[in-house]
Amino acid sequence: MSNSKSAIVVGSGVIGAFTAYFLLEKGWAVTLIDKERFGRGSSQSTCGLIVPNHVLPLNSPTALIQAIPWMLKKDAPLYIKPQFNPGLLKWFYRFGTYCTPESIRKSANARHALLQSSFRLYPLIIEKENLQCDWEIKGSLHVFKSKRKWADFFRTDALLRTFGIKATPLDPTQLLDREPALKAGVAGGWFYQKTAQLRPEKLMHELHRLLSAKGARILEESEVTGFHARDDVASVFTHDREISGDRVVLATGAWTPVFEKSLACCIPIQPGKGYSLTMDRFEKAPELPCFFEEKRIVATPWQEEYRVGGTMEFSGYDPSLNQRRLSALQRRAFEYCRQAQPPHVRATWCGFRPMTVDGLPIIGRSRRFKNVFIAAGHNMVGLSMGPGTGKLVAELLNNDRPHVDPHPYRAGRFGDCA
Repeated sequence: MSNSKSAIVVGSGVIGAFTAYFLLEKGWAVTLIDKERFGRGSSQSTCGLIVPNHVLPLNSPTALIQAIPWMLKKDAPLYIKPQFNPGLLKWFYRFGTYCTPESIRKSANARHALLQSSFRLYPLIIEKENLQCDWEIKGSLHVFKSKRKWADFFRTDALLRTFGIKATPLDPTQLLDREPALKAGVAGGWFYQKTAQLRPEKLMHELHRLLSAKGARILEESEVTGFHARDDVASVFTHDREISGDRVVLATGAWTPVFEKSLACCIPIQPGKGYSLTMDRFEKAPELPCFFEEKRIVATPWQEEYRVGGTMEFSGYDPSLNQRRLSALQRRAFEYCRQAQPPHVRATWCGFRPMTVDGLPIIGRSRRFKNVFIAAGHNMVGLSMGPGTGKLVAELLNNDRPHVDPHPYRAGRFGDCA
């Protein structure tokens, strides 16, 4: 197997693109397939932040308690559409089982490894390959309206410091001095120095250019419909062709459970719909990326635009854009800003984040086919984990020593599908 050097990467989001990049660097022939256009999924419509401090998974008893009053409110940060969905019910039950201190710590350790790896790799790749994607390390602010919740964050900060992640607490005066565009009345904030930002659509455009130049075969609007397999997968089928390869990597994000039965591998991923708005850059826009904590909203300022993103909606694979939730996102973001009137909206978006029950991606060999690897389930930090994941997958395929321990992400950790 070590002499095999051709790979099929299914999915051209940030995870698939970086996987293809590192495979090409190791001398592999790569075919990249996507059912849509390259990078047109969630990867290009995020708020473009690289957040190495986001080591804690969503799992926690506090999060469960806080979520209860939100669940059925259609414009709340979390909304669960009333539906009979046994898979979703099972997912929430499993999510709850990972809300123990031991499980949270294990997930945090594994998230930290990929986040730190990616934060180191991004500037190296951007400089080496001359990627024009507006990369900057500006830091970020976590902004609170509630004095109690701001003070509660001292406990979170103490936990993050055990990972070497340090934030600076800011009282209201210090916060407004750091970011004058915020409205008076905020209770305080926390500043993280090591937060980077880029333009995700520019990154995906540059990765397409780079992969093409390095010889990748890129097949767009070509959905994988099945596998030709016995002991291994010899080829994949699309609607109009059969493509052969020695290895297959499924970097298909929230759509990965489609392959669960054929891989005989439990893939507890649910599509968590998120929204974003891209607006004109306004005169009193914040200069720093901001996380508006009580509303679970993030805002990123760019030179000519301002993007606001957030919310979590569990409504299955419903692609429709809920205008009520979109309007709430815009309105609540500006509750924190001196400029109360939102500027002109250039673009709106909604899409699926691949949410796993333990907050960790699934990276590793499928249980049924030894030449099929899964690289999916990065929750809301796919952009932040992209390079580290791509490098790890390439190392596993190439039988190299992995630069991070792959065990916590293994595809078989959830047992059988039953």
